[in-house]
Amino acid sequence: MARFQIVLLFVVLFQIYEASNPLPTKQEYERYLDQILMSFKDEETRTILKNATPEDIEKGLIEKTLRRLHPDIRSKLDEIKRNIINEYRHKLRKAKMDDNVPDELYKFQDADLKHLIKERHNRLSAMDEQRKKQFLKYEMEKELKHRMALRAMNEYDRKVQVALDDEEKKRMAEKEKSLNHPGNKQQLEEVWEREGFDKESFDPKTFFKMHDNDGDNFLDDWELMALFTGEVDKLFEEFEEGEYDEEEKQEELEMMAEHVKDHVDANKDGLIHINEFIEYTKRDDFVDTDPWKAVFAGTGYDFDDSALDDFESSLSEEEMEVLKKEAEEEKLKREKKIEEMEDSADGAGIEDDRIKKLMMNEQIKKAIEEANKFRKLEQAKKLVQESEANKDTA
Repeated sequence: MARFQIVLLFVVLFQIYEASNPLPTKQEYERYLDQILMSFKDEETRTILKNATPEDIEKGLIEKTLRRLHPDIRSKLDEIKRNIINEYRHKLRKAKMDDNVPDELYKFQDADLKHLIKERHNRLSAMDEQRKKQFLKYEMEKELKHRMALRAMNEYDRKVQVALDDEEKKRMAEKEKSLNHPGNKQQLEEVWEREGFDKESFDPKTFFKMHDNDGDNFLDDWELMALFTGEVDKLFEEFEEGEYDEEEKQEELEMMAEHVKDHVDANKDGLIHINEFIEYTKRDDFVDTDPWKAVFAGTGYDFDDSALDDFESSLSEEEMEVLKKEAEEEKLKREKKIEEMEDSADGAGIEDDRIKKLMMNEQIKKAIEEANKFRKLEQAKKLVQESEANKDTA
């Protein structure tokens, strides 16, 4: 099969992805490769192919592995490829795009697998970079929106909100101190303990097998992130539902998994093999106790006014209109919460434990008192104006 024909197949597949979703999930992209690998009945062959790097391919690993492939498996691979192409042709037609695919592309060739494994490495790396860029944009939009909401508040409510923001940053910074370094001995032993075992009995091989959900002797991104959910939850244990940002929580998991892969994935294939994991547990850095800097605990992103001004100027009119609308919604939501706090502080006692705890902060307490004075003054002015208006109409 000519190389341009192989590339054409992937152009077709990627056209689908780009048309339906600018950032395809890793699960979607790897589905085709997974189906192909599962066609090989020998687990050792599957492991070799799944773990292959671009360097392995250049050395002829694919040809050596597939040299004596059974005809039944060849037929199965042809069937998988036909089904995948037909599925994507249907999606292309639905998207009103050209679904023409040359007949010769329907037959599976060794070069397909070589190209797919190479593309897997390149594509996953590109998707990781794109994810980071999109998350950075998300954080900048969030910060810009928050500052727009603050600017639209009156002076006294703004002081209350700033005090609340400062308190939340302090609280998150304290929570951050409780985090273990992702993937170190202490963090993995905590996972081990949560699953009902004594810390002293921690066994790397058993631990790996317990979390290798598909039993392929590799930990992928999702299996890795599952190890860190308890760690990330420490940051949110005092938050009520809806008070924390799911995007930031997911990014924290992604960053932890990426950090561990950087230190443990020796051959840089994007997966952690059981042997790589066991070797890592014998190294000095396995007991690393350096503090972990959380993305959303005030240490990951700190945008100055200049960076936000540049970002704001880069947005389209449509994007700015959406942000202004969301900023107004955020302003109203925060003002409602501040009003609840003011009402509670102005009463005989504070029944809401959460508000009571916040009012122990002197900065917040002082800002609330000033906001209450301002609100009462505004109410008094309004009553005087209404009274004067009534006199004029009498």
